[in-house]
Amino acid sequence: MSSFKGFVWSFVFLLTAAIYSSIPTYLIFNYWAWLNTLRFDGEPIYTLLLFILFLWIVALIVTMIYIVAMIRAIVQRKNEDSGIPKGVYRFGMTSTVIIIGYMVVWFILFNKIAFFSMLPPPL
Repeated sequence: MSSFKGFVWSFVFLLTAAIYSSIPTYLIFNYWAWLNTLRFDGEPIYTLLLFILFLWIVALIVTMIYIVAMIRAIVQRKNEDSGIPKGVYRFGMTSTVIIIGYMVVWFILFNKIAFFSMLPPPL
């Protein structure tokens, strides 16, 4: 892997880590109070809350994986043999392109930033 490719991949992984940490964190903090008001037969739906919390924790773990991949891409940028695993960079690049593409289309159509313009229904 050339030195330039290592820095490019580290930037892609930085974008992926930023996406997988900021969007779920923003949504969980904005929707948490609304999720607590959901009821089924008068009882709160704790299973949904736990599932959302689980997904947030998984997103933070994926963020940590991409932070490590970013550091690894910089440290091993001149070593072809021990490069980045294919699954890591393929998923990172694909998901980053899809999410950024979605955000660009959302901005063009609605003139708002996708995910960050979402607000929970009034309580």
